[in-house]
Amino acid sequence: MQRHIFTGFPTLVLLTLALVWVPPRPAGAAGRSVDPGQAPLRIAVAAMFSPEETLSVYQELMGYIAGKLGRPVELKQRRTYQEVNDMLGTGKLDAAILCSGPYVHAQRQYGVQLLAVPVIHGSPTYHSYIIVPPGSPAKSLDDLRGKRFAFTDPLSTSGYLYPVYALVTQGKQPATFFAKTLFTYSHDNSIEAVAEGVADGAAVDSLIYDYLLVRHPALASRTRIIQTSPAMGAQPVGIPRTLAPATKRALRDLFLNMDQDPGAQKILQQLGVDRFIAGSDTLYDGIRAMLKAVAGVQLR
Repeated sequence: MQRHIFTGFPTLVLLTLALVWVPPRPAGAAGRSVDPGQAPLRIAVAAMFSPEETLSVYQELMGYIAGKLGRPVELKQRRTYQEVNDMLGTGKLDAAILCSGPYVHAQRQYGVQLLAVPVIHGSPTYHSYIIVPPGSPAKSLDDLRGKRFAFTDPLSTSGYLYPVYALVTQGKQPATFFAKTLFTYSHDNSIEAVAEGVADGAAVDSLIYDYLLVRHPALASRTRIIQTSPAMGAQPVGIPRTLAPATKRALRDLFLNMDQDPGAQKILQQLGVDRFIAGSDTLYDGIRAMLKAVAGVQLR
């Protein structure tokens, strides 16, 4: 089996991103003046989306946080989930919106803490979708034997762990099951890889796929879903264990009260989130069980 890294299409190639939001005036009655001389709050968004799409989706949230806390916000992004985990675990970030699998890894490796969990369509969970081109005869992951398959990131739950787990628990080895595998390093890149015929199938985040069906229907509609995973804990907001208690309280209060703030309704709607809740770490026990089941499995 051949293994490749898919770097995305030309408009999507960007390995790092760091932008600072400093609202030029108070953000309304509920907002505070931002002191541009104050050290920025450093927040990362794991590369679930490509960098361009990340900026489009999250820029209003970063501006909202800056206005509510009266502090500049610097959005950071890295190409891989592990890079974001390392930054969060070593105190180079104050918070990060993580994929669920990377959260489990970061908690185990660095003691990263759970701050908030999104509720989407009434549930703090999501799924992995196995997708193929519309004309593919495949009806399930089993039908993709000997085909080209796109994963997102080695730490991704929906984009890597679930399909590997699904194969291993049926006695199949991913290293020999697929003819070729590739890593795209974002879910929209994986969807595009299938839509453009670069891959015969892919595993992607259900929330991102559903979001793109609305925002970019011409892309997502060129694929179809053939298999859906069981529910898994949704992508949390994580913080380093060394974060100052006052900053932790401020961030937690902000996220947990967004649904009560009229100024945040549009932002939540754009994110596809009903609200944020404190959540429980037990939401991610299913992911831990899958990781245990696939321990030692290699793609090559």
